[in-house]
Amino acid sequence: MLELRTARLILDAPREADIDAVLAACEDPETQRWIPLPAPYTRESAEYFVRSYCPHGLASGRYTVWALRESRTAPLAGVIEVRADETPGSASLGCWSVPAARGRGLVREGLIAVTRYALDPHGLGFTRLRWEHLLGNAASGRLAAAAGFVFDAGTAHTVEFHGERRAAVLGLLGRDGVRG
Repeated sequence: MLELRTARLILDAPREADIDAVLAACEDPETQRWIPLPAPYTRESAEYFVRSYCPHGLASGRYTVWALRESRTAPLAGVIEVRADETPGSASLGCWSVPAARGRGLVREGLIAVTRYALDPHGLGFTRLRWEHLLGNAASGRLAAAAGFVFDAGTAHTVEFHGERRAAVLGLLGRDGVRG
């Protein structure tokens, strides 16, 4: 996995020491409110995420998950995932943060770095990125907009979320639209 760096962050692979932070973030009510994670989210879920899910994505080339941290020894601040779509050249992004890291701009900073790398022909080489979030998740909308995603009222649709249909919106970002 290629390590990415920003002014404040190191983005690398999730590791064994992150399991407790993954559990805390993914069982957090605010995370569960907006992200389709298993509910309840258990320690076994967090172990699977770190030990199997993340390495499998990298090995298969289907998706990459970066852990965000402020230094090599700092605790996990969040994760960002880039997943190849069925449409060639297209990928979807998703992320979450640990509660203690919210409101500090860390995920925003990491997301900008990941979108640049994902769209770089010498990076992941995608030509188009998708960002989907549930209607009402204003923080997710602001985060995606800061990374350059453009939302159109015509992209509103519904998605399956914890057994019910919920309204969602879709943002798009192409190679020519990367914000600096």
